[in-house]
Amino acid sequence: MGSLRSEKVARLGEGAELRVVSERFNSLIRRLEVEAVVTHQGSPTPSRRELVEVLSRMYSRSPELVIIRKVESEYGMGVSRVYAHIYESLERLKLYEPKHILRRHGAGV
Repeated sequence: MGSLRSEKVARLGEGAELRVVSERFNSLIRRLEVEAVVTHQGSPTPSRRELVEVLSRMYSRSPELVIIRKVESEYGMGVSRVYAHIYESLERLKLYEPKHILRRHGAGV
C-alpha cells in the first residue's frame, strides 16, 4: 500500500468545500482509500449522495464505484471528516464492502 500526496479541493453547494487530506492506493484490494475534510460553516453536513457525486467527478469514476464509509461531524464546528473507498470495478466493490454498507448506498447485494 502506497501513500499519495495530493491537494485536491472541490466546492459543494452552499459554501461547503471538500479538501482531500490523504489518499492511499491499496494494491491488494485494488481500491483508492480517501480521507477528506468538508468545511460547511453555517450549513448542514453534506449528504452521502452529494459526497459520492463530488468524489466521482474528482477521480473520474462512476458514482456506483464510490463508497462513503464514514462521515464524522464535529458538533458546532461546521467541519466533517469523510472516509471513502473508490474501486476499479463493481465486482471488487461487492467482494470487499460489507453488506450493510452496500445497502446504505443502494448497491445491489
